[in-house]
Amino acid sequence: MSSDGAGGTDGAENATGGGADGPGPAARAVRDAALAALDDAPRCVVCPAGADFYLYEAGRVSTFVCWEHVSPYAADVNGTPTDAERPIAVPLPSFTG
Repeated sequence: MSSDGAGGTDGAENATGGGADGPGPAARAVRDAALAALDDAPRCVVCPAGADFYLYEAGRVSTFVCWEHVSPYAADVNGTPTDAERPIAVPLPSFTG
C-alpha cells in the first residue's frame, strides 16, 4: 500500500498518481522541485547515464533513473503507487520515449 495517505476507494485518482493521463500534479511538483535542487543534469542512481524518470512515492522513494533502469523500480509510468504498491515514474521534461 502507498505510504502517501492520499489513496481512497471513491474511484478518484490520488494526488500522487495520475492514471492514463500520466502522473498527477503532486508527483510532477515533487519532480520539479528535485530538478530545481540539482546543480547539474540529473543522473541515474544505478548507472552513469542521464536520468529519464523521477521515481516518486511519498515517504518512501524519491530518486532519478534512466529508461533502462526504471522497470526494476517502477511498476508503471502512468500508474499510481497504490495500483502496484511501488513508486510511479514521472518522466522528465527531456524524456522523448
